[in-house]
Amino acid sequence: MKYETYFRDSITAVDEILQEVLPPEGQRPSILHEAMRYAVFTGGKRFRPVLVLAAAEACGGTVQDALYPAAAIELVHAYSLVHDDLPALDNDETRRGKPTCHKQFGEAIAILAGDGLLTLAFQTLTKVRSARKVQQLLMELSTAAGSCGMIGGQVADLTLAQADLDLPMLDYISVHKTGKLIKASTVFGAISADAGEETKQKLLKFGELLGMAFQSVDDMIDGDGYLKLMKSREVSQKVRDLIAKAKREIKSLGDKAGKLQTIADFLIRRIPRGSHVKVDRQN
Repeated sequence: MKYETYFRDSITAVDEILQEVLPPEGQRPSILHEAMRYAVFTGGKRFRPVLVLAAAEACGGTVQDALYPAAAIELVHAYSLVHDDLPALDNDETRRGKPTCHKQFGEAIAILAGDGLLTLAFQTLTKVRSARKVQQLLMELSTAAGSCGMIGGQVADLTLAQADLDLPMLDYISVHKTGKLIKASTVFGAISADAGEETKQKLLKFGELLGMAFQSVDDMIDGDGYLKLMKSREVSQKVRDLIAKAKREIKSLGDKAGKLQTIADFLIRRIPRGSHVKVDRQN
């Protein structure tokens, strides 16, 4: 079964909340709000917000309690893509088969649209009813997205010299540029569900491992990153080992963690063909 089919209800619920929190296109400044919506509704898999909802359920919480945190995570992810695509960074002209935000609206509006999405993410978290949860969520998101998280990873990737390329540096970039926001997604679910510290730590570790695996698979698809230093089958085995460890972290949560287990399995299915190696069955 396809990821989009399995998680259809979760994706629909997240999209409804995003429609709610994003300003209408006709609201002034209309060009900015049109660009923000364009960046968010591009047909993505909603991997991070779905992860938030699945983590909340794994901790005994409800999807409803986790929707605003899930939307906030997706807004930050969308902002990061808008800025990553800019000529000063990755200089991409298309994303998911459509013109990137700066190609559609111009660089200036794209920069401001990204700024608007990031700011809206923090505003969205204030809709969570518990002030205690809001404080925890704000701290988690600002740390994951900041200079010691996602932005720091982007800078390391941008300034990396070929002579400095080694596995520890690639791990640093992977953990920060991609992994921090994925880890924050699982922690968001735990916070939304009022999980205890032990359960929260399990979700945190699961998210760390899943984030590393996610970036490794992307590198295999793009022919970049880890493939500069490792063979395809070595990266494939690394992904499978990371996923096996991640699934062991949440095994004690039982059936409630079924969706998280499924997300991990879907990630393995993204490994490009021709990279198949023996699966670690210890999960």
